[in-house]
Amino acid sequence: MRAPQWLSWWLAGAILGAVLLGLALRTSLVVPFGVIALAVLALRSPERAAFGGGAIVLSGGAFVYMLRDAVERCAEFDRVSRPNGGCTTSGVEEQLIAMGLYLLVGIGLTGYAALRARPVFA
Repeated sequence: MRAPQWLSWWLAGAILGAVLLGLALRTSLVVPFGVIALAVLALRSPERAAFGGGAIVLSGGAFVYMLRDAVERCAEFDRVSRPNGGCTTSGVEEQLIAMGLYLLVGIGLTGYAALRARPVFA
């Protein structure tokens, strides 16, 4: 039995999203090219929703993890250096809401692709 076609497109989107996110964390030059590449591939793929959903779910999850990690590092720094200074983070709630909505879009696209998938008989 074969995996559904939407699942392979979802994995392709997740892999490309991970590669582009890894490159974007090292240099900002890749961001415009990465966005264009993702958009072109998402528009040209037969399973657009699955491809886009994979890229969005992976990058959204990574963004939420990085935000959580930054808040924890700041809290640890604040505990260690209490008398001499500290670390404050601002806008965490707003960032978490934005990232959560971004992640929900990816989950919605994934669900749409899975429900819309045509059965494959091998």
